[in-house]
Amino acid sequence: MSKLGPLCLALSLIFTGCGGGEGTGETSSANQETPPTQDLSAVKSTLNDIAQSGEVNSAFYGIPESLEQAGKPELAEEAKKLGSLKSPSQIKAAAKKLADKL
Repeated sequence: MSKLGPLCLALSLIFTGCGGGEGTGETSSANQETPPTQDLSAVKSTLNDIAQSGEVNSAFYGIPESLEQAGKPELAEEAKKLGSLKSPSQIKAAAKKLADKL
């Protein structure tokens, strides 16, 4: 047990390093990730299924995040509201309306 502490300390110092960068402090455009383009066909299909059933099931969770990532924050807000609805008729109407916007 007494050898474990120094070993962990040594490993943490080895792996910490100084970064190995060029040290300019500037970020090059080649290092920046571009946001992936979102294929929202799966989201639309799920919303159409919800519009048919009137039930928000486990397939729904993740839809607001997908819409946010696709650059559609206003639709993400609508999806969050849809997730809080309880009435099947309200769920059907909201899901159809949201699916039609995609």
